[in-house]
Amino acid sequence: MAGGRPLESVLVAPGVKGKKVLAFKRDGLKKNEAVTGLIHDIVASSSARSAFHVLDLAKVVDLYAGWRRALPGVRPFYAVKCNPDTALLGALAALGAGFDCASRAEIEAVLALGVPPAAIVYANPCKPGAHVAFAAEAGVNVTTYDSEEEVAKVKRCHPSCELLLRIKAPDCGGVKVDLGLKYGANPDEVLPLLRAARRAGLGVAGVSFHVGSGASRAGSSRE
Repeated sequence: MAGGRPLESVLVAPGVKGKKVLAFKRDGLKKNEAVTGLIHDIVASSSARSAFHVLDLAKVVDLYAGWRRALPGVRPFYAVKCNPDTALLGALAALGAGFDCASRAEIEAVLALGVPPAAIVYANPCKPGAHVAFAAEAGVNVTTYDSEEEVAKVKRCHPSCELLLRIKAPDCGGVKVDLGLKYGANPDEVLPLLRAARRAGLGVAGVSFHVGSGASRAGSSRE
């Protein structure tokens, strides 16, 4: 792993601190050989046959830095459902990322790492009322919606919450899972949903959409 202050903050972050972390030289070939050797050692020394993964913390730091260079005014909110490993979540929290949580369990996991509630979006347009009430108690004050029923639910369970209107996005090409088939407002539903939020006294802070899992064509959103 590389040196530097961002990496130092990651190594002492909740979720990372106390775990075994190995350092490899950044020479690509030697690093790959070292990681391969580590994997073989783990397999040889363990009687368990369960899956495991190797996390490159320096790569996480580099990718986050690349995001900040390309989009300095945009804070990324990592979708916890992609990989809820506590070391990864802790590393991202130490770097300053926010978190996109789709469930109460994901919110609890992120809060347990010391992440402030203001850094969490409850990104699920169809939530149990009890979980909306939990978000209110936890101080998570932004959530998504795409129906008038959800507006009424949020009004009842979390009246101080801000909303993000979930809209249907175009198929980005090559997606493995197109959640636009399941969630999101159609163009003709946008104004009625904005008016429903206004009648309920709930602020709409912006819009939300899902590009699809495994999307390969960024340009399709411009189209």
